[in-house]
Amino acid sequence: MADYKSMIKGTISAVGKKAKEYVESGALKDAYDRSSTTAMCYANIAKLNLQINGELEEQKKVFTEIGRQYYDQNRDCAEGKFAVLFQELQAIDDRIEIMRTELEAAKAAVEASKGYKGGSYPQIAYYVDVEDNENE
Repeated sequence: MADYKSMIKGTISAVGKKAKEYVESGALKDAYDRSSTTAMCYANIAKLNLQINGELEEQKKVFTEIGRQYYDQNRDCAEGKFAVLFQELQAIDDRIEIMRTELEAAKAAVEASKGYKGGSYPQIAYYVDVEDNENE
């Protein structure tokens, strides 16, 4: 019968010797250095991407403010390609105003219905289809 104890002991000894050689040769340190350098590079890449995205957001805010100020100054005297864009903005503003009116009417209806004790609720608010109004 084979002496398994001595075989296992010999295998462990051989593995230990190889591990010691690997550590002493500096290969482990080189692998660690490469890994840590790579990790630092990835961290720097992520940091720079976040900084770039932050700067792009700031740039968007500045462009938006420039556009808002230009619109406020030239709202009544738009020329060329800006005239079409100003008309689109005015149409959007009109739709927003209609929706705000609807919102206020709906809020008023809810408030009025809180204290109502009758059989059916009176019609206080009405529904306006914004898209139907645009086609008229």
